[in-house]
Amino acid sequence: MVIKWTKPAIADLNDFRLISKKSNVSEYIMHLFEYSQQLKTFPKLGRIYHYIKKYMIRKLVYKEHSILYYIDNETIYILAVIHHKQDIDKKLKAIDSLLKDI
Repeated sequence: MVIKWTKPAIADLNDFRLISKKSNVSEYIMHLFEYSQQLKTFPKLGRIYHYIKKYMIRKLVYKEHSILYYIDNETIYILAVIHHKQDIDKKLKAIDSLLKDI
């Protein structure tokens, strides 16, 4: 399996880097990224979280963040990385728009 990070998911990580007060934010993001790599071997590791159109969105939790993704054949698309204090419904609406472009 191949993991592809969408532009919005990368932007989520960059936003977190900018607003985080953690002194080890770069290390945290690196570990989050490494954790997500488990999906290559175990693509269904995240639980089914939501359906948007024909897409089954899965949620993988890493500490304070949820990684939202879906599987399409041999590709895993990381759609968003959401901090637990963020509005996940707002993010799902953004994902709905994103899926129209994929």
